[in-house]
Amino acid sequence: MAKIIEYITINYAVGDLDAAVGKFRALGLGNVAANVMPDPPAQITDVTFPLGSQGALSLVSPTDPTSTVQKFLERKGEGMLSFAVRVDDLTAVMEEWSAHGVEWVLPEPYTFPAGTAAARYKVETLKANWVKPGSLHGMLMECFEFCGTVEEIDPE
Repeated sequence: MAKIIEYITINYAVGDLDAAVGKFRALGLGNVAANVMPDPPAQITDVTFPLGSQGALSLVSPTDPTSTVQKFLERKGEGMLSFAVRVDDLTAVMEEWSAHGVEWVLPEPYTFPAGTAAARYKVETLKANWVKPGSLHGMLMECFEFCGTVEEIDPE
């Protein structure tokens, strides 16, 4: 049975990333370097604030007017966008959860370019898919599988 093995981050959509980062840094939080993911399906800049060894808070802003984050901001304004978890086997998770009515944004896992970061981790190969909120009581859940070398990124 495939399973969730770690909470990664809560993602908050923001319109002005620089202003939001400044506020959270003023609260005493250190962040990892901005991670720009300009291509679909992400189309975001992500700035993550590690919260100890138990997870993180990530601020995300759109890099393109067609991004799902831009659409979220237009509909709902700034706020919680998604909850991200790490799973042991994304393909198996997709199959098992689908049997329980969970619907996925993509029919197959998406593989990000080599070295893409996921919150406080830099991963050799990062696979992802997103649970459609309508199939999980309104929650957009991001599911990541880390493959190959994984290193934790220290905050600035």
